[in-house]
Amino acid sequence: MVAQDKLSAQVAVLGSLLIEPDLVGEALGKVREEDFTDPRCRMVFAAIRAIFTEGGTPDPQHVRDRLGGDGEWTQYLLELMELTPTAANIWAYAGLMREQARMARVQELAGALLAAGTSDEVRTLTAQLNGLLTQRRGIQRMNMQEMLESFFHRHSHPHRYLTWGIDKLDQRLYADPGDLVVLGGYPSAGKTALAVSFAYHQAAEHRVGFYSLETNRYKLADRLIANLAGVELSAIKHGALSEKQWEQVAQESKRILQRDLTLIEASGMSARDIQADALAHRYEMVYIDYLQLLEPESRRVNRTEQVSGISRDLQRLAHGNGILVVALSQLSRQEKTRDESKLIEPTMSDLRESGQIEQDADAILLLYLEEPGRPDRSRRVLKVAKNKEGERGKLLLAFDGALQRFRPSVIEQSAQPPPKPKNRQMSFAERFWEPPEEDPFPETQEV
Repeated sequence: MVAQDKLSAQVAVLGSLLIEPDLVGEALGKVREEDFTDPRCRMVFAAIRAIFTEGGTPDPQHVRDRLGGDGEWTQYLLELMELTPTAANIWAYAGLMREQARMARVQELAGALLAAGTSDEVRTLTAQLNGLLTQRRGIQRMNMQEMLESFFHRHSHPHRYLTWGIDKLDQRLYADPGDLVVLGGYPSAGKTALAVSFAYHQAAEHRVGFYSLETNRYKLADRLIANLAGVELSAIKHGALSEKQWEQVAQESKRILQRDLTLIEASGMSARDIQADALAHRYEMVYIDYLQLLEPESRRVNRTEQVSGISRDLQRLAHGNGILVVALSQLSRQEKTRDESKLIEPTMSDLRESGQIEQDADAILLLYLEEPGRPDRSRRVLKVAKNKEGERGKLLLAFDGALQRFRPSVIEQSAQPPPKPKNRQMSFAERFWEPPEEDPFPETQEV
C-alpha cells in the first residue's frame, strides 16, 4: 500500500489525473515534475505529461504502457485510483503538494546552510532560500467576463497609490508596491536628501528600510533631523546647537518616533543580501543609496554585466515580493561637455554603466541643477523620464542645503491673470507641468 502521510497529496493528484484525463492540460500549468518528491509518483507524472504533450490520451492503459507495461505498474496505477475516489478536490491537493515539495527543498537548503564553509556559500544559499520562499507559481489567466468583473471590483472605489510628500509628483507618479523606481542624479544634486525625505514621508504608513552604501547612519540621521526640526546642518555638524535649536529638535521628536523608518549601513552588501535582510525585517519599502555601490554576484564579468545583474536582482526583489524598491543611481556626463557650469539635461541613457536599469525600472526620476554654475542658489529640476503608469514631465524644486529641505517652486502669477474660458477644465499638465515646447526654465519665484 502507498504510505498515507506526505504521499497522500501526490497520490490524490495522480489518481485524479488517471480518473479524469481531461484535467491533465490544466494540471501541467499548475504542477511540475519536481513537485513529486516520491520517485514512483514522479515517474507516473512524467509518463502522463509525455503522453499528453505528444497528443495522446493519458488514460491508465497508455500510462502503464509508457512505464513498461509490467504487472507491478498495473497494480500501482490501480492503487492510485482506488485511493482517490473522486477528482473533485484535485486543485486543493495540488496546492498542498506544492507546499510540501517547497518545504522539503527549504529543509534541504537549511541543512546545506548549516554545513556551509564560506560566506559566499552562505550568501548563495540564502538567496536561493529567499527565492524559494517568495516564488510565485502557476499561469494566471483571465477571460473577458472575469476581466470585467475584476475591473468593476477594483475601480468601484478610488485606488490609493503610494505618495512621496510632494503633491505635484503624487499627481503624476502612480506607484504601487512591487514597483522598481530609479532616482538618478549627478553628484551633489541632492538625491540622497530627496530620497531620505521620500522615505520619511512614506514611513508614516509603511515599514521602510533605507540602505546606505555611501553614508553612515549617523550622518543620514543628522541630515534628516536638520530637515525635520529646521536646524541648520552646519550647527549639527559642529556640535553647536543653541538652546532654541535643541527645543526645535525636542518638539519634533514625538512625530519622528511615530515613523517606521530604519537607517541601515549597507557597505559591502549585494542586492541579494539586501533582499534577505529586507524580507527578514518585513520592510514594505526599500531604498538603496546607491545602485552602483552594490557588490556584484560575480567578478568574472565586465562592469556593465555586473550592474545589469544588480538591476535584475532589484527588479526581482520588487516584483517578486510586492516591495517598493527605490534605487538611487549615478548619472554619467560622458563626453557631452567638460564645462560643469553649463546646463545638461540628463536622459535615461545617462544612467551609469548599464542600459539594463532603463529597461527594468517601472519609473525613472532624474534630479539635476537648473543652474549648474550657481550650485548653492540653483533650484533643482526633477524630471520624470519614465513613467509606465502616468505622464512624463518636470517639476521645479527649491533646495535649502542648510536644512537639507526640498519644497516645490512655483511660477509667479501676475496680479490680474487673463480670464480662462468658461466650462473648460484644466488638465493636470496645465496646472502642474511645463509644456515641452516652451522654455522649461522660466523665471520663477520660490514660495
